[in-house]
Amino acid sequence: MNDIQVVRRLLDGLRSVVKGSSSYYDLKFKPQYYMETPGGCPPEEAGWYVILEANNPLYVGKADDLAARLNSSQGSTDNFAKAARDSDPERNMIKKFDEAGLFQHLRVCVITEHQLLRTLNVDRRMVSDLDRGNIEKLLNIFRSAMTFNA
Repeated sequence: MNDIQVVRRLLDGLRSVVKGSSSYYDLKFKPQYYMETPGGCPPEEAGWYVILEANNPLYVGKADDLAARLNSSQGSTDNFAKAARDSDPERNMIKKFDEAGLFQHLRVCVITEHQLLRTLNVDRRMVSDLDRGNIEKLLNIFRSAMTFNA
């Protein structure tokens, strides 16, 4: 991330992946503490997800397994149910705002590690957990500069 050309290349790769219509799923918060993608299940792969309200990006997260993170009773549990977990205040607020009826259409854009690295022509073995976290931060910072499909 210290090389501006690497950052630009990553941003171009991320922009390319979010244009894919198969990367989007409707998102619902279930009673108690869970979320789900009722219209289909994201891949059981590592990657990143962007919670959207229509086309407006609200939250970026990373997951070792996108399907489990966005659907399982354990993986989709937020901080309200797991006191020992580091706080996810934005996601918790999104859940509460959704319960209050402030959002019309929540959905999620998923970016698998495989998709992004294939786009960049990078070997998966060359990517560390630190890299994955930095990609999450990069996506979070530049999420408003991305064009998400309707």
